Amino acid sequence: MTPTRREFGAFVMAGVGATAIPSTLLAGAAEARAAAEEVPWGGPLAPDQPLAKAYDDAARALADVDDNPMIRWQYRVWCQTGYRSPGSAGTGQPVDQLVDPATDFVSPKGFLYRDHVRPMPAGGVQFLDNAWYFGTDFTGLVLVRTPDGLIMLDALTTPDDMRTQFLDQAPAAGLDPRDIRHVFLGHHHGDHVGGANLIREEYAPRAKFVMGQPDAAVIKAQRADLKKHKDEYTEEEYRARLARLPSRIDIEIEAYPGHTVGMERIRIGRRTTAVAMLAPGHTDGQMCVIVPVVHQGETHKLVVWSGNDNIENAAQYAVSADFVQGLAGQEGADVFINTHAYQGAVYSHLRALKANPSASNPLLMGRAGVQRHIEIFGNAHRALAQRLIDGTWKAM
Repeated sequence: MTPTRREFGAFVMAGVGATAIPSTLLAGAAEARAAAEEVPWGGPLAPDQPLAKAYDDAARALADVDDNPMIRWQYRVWCQTGYRSPGSAGTGQPVDQLVDPATDFVSPKGFLYRDHVRPMPAGGVQFLDNAWYFGTDFTGLVLVRTPDGLIMLDALTTPDDMRTQFLDQAPAAGLDPRDIRHVFLGHHHGDHVGGANLIREEYAPRAKFVMGQPDAAVIKAQRADLKKHKDEYTEEEYRARLARLPSRIDIEIEAYPGHTVGMERIRIGRRTTAVAMLAPGHTDGQMCVIVPVVHQGETHKLVVWSGNDNIENAAQYAVSADFVQGLAGQEGADVFINTHAYQGAVYSHLRALKANPSASNPLLMGRAGVQRHIEIFGNAHRALAQRLIDGTWKAM
C-alpha cells in the first residue's frame, strides 16, 4: 500500500531519526515509475499535488532571499528541470538550447552539462586564500592547505588525469603533493577515486585515505572481483583497471547505530580537524566534509559536497540534507563547493575568479546562505520523492 502524503511528509521530516526508507515508500515510487513507463522522458508529467507543491514553494522562497546564483541554481535544477538532459530524455525528445553555456548549463527545460567539458585554467583556481580547485568543468578535486599539511578532497578519474590536471599544475599554485596528509574520497564512482593510488604510491605514502564505509566496501568488492576475473583482461587492461581502484581505505565513516547517516571528526594534525559526514543519496556511502579555510585573513568553514543526482533516492537525500545542514550550522560553515564543477554552475564562477581574483565569489555564501543552500536541496528532494509517489513525475 502506498503511504499517504501525510505519512511520507512525517518520514522525511524525521531527519536522522529515520532508520531506513520504508518498503511502502519504495513500492509507491516503483508504482509511479511503472505507470509512467510509456512516457519516453524524465521529469514532470502532471501538475504537483498539494504536498509536493508545498515543498517546492518552500524551496523557491529560500532561493529568492537573495541573488546568489549558486543558491538559486539549486531550486532551478532540482525543482524545475528534474535534472533531466538529452541523454535521459529519450530518443526524439530533445531538451531546448542553453541560454548561456559560458555561465550555466541549465536551460528553461533541462540540464545539458554532458556536452560541455573543458579543463580548468592552467594552475587550477584559487577560490580562497588556502583552497584550490583542479580538474575540468565536469569533475575535479579540491586542495586545502592547512598548518598541518594539505587536504585533498576527491581524486579525479584516472592516474593520467591526476598527472595532467593536478600534479603537473601544482607547482604553479605553490603546492607540493608530498605534503598531502589526508585524502577524502566523496563516493566510490570512478570519476572521484581514479587518481588516488598514484597519490599514495608516488607522493604521499603516509597519507590517510577516508571514505564512507558502504562505499569502501564497494571498492573492496570491485578489487576482489577484478582479481577473480583477471584472466578476462590483457595484462595492460588489468593493471589499468586496478590502478583506478583505491588499494586501501584507512578511515571508514560509519552510520550511527540504527541510522543511515553518521559523522566522525578527523584530526589532520595538532591544529586542524575536519568533519566527515556519511550522507547517502548519490551512493550508499556518499560523504560530505567540512574543513577549516582562510580568506582575506579571516577563518571560515568550507562544505565540500561530492556529486549529486539520483532522483530515485530522493527520500534518502532529504534525510541526508537535513543531517548535513544541522552539522554545517553547528560548525559555522559559510562556504560551499561541489567537486562536480558543473553543479551550481561552479565552473563559471571559478573561471571568473581566475580571471579576476577580486570578482564576486558566490561560494562565500555566509552561514545563512549555506543553510539555505542545503535546505533548498532537502526540500527539493522531498518534493521529488513525493512527486514519484503521486505519479506526477517519472524518475530517470
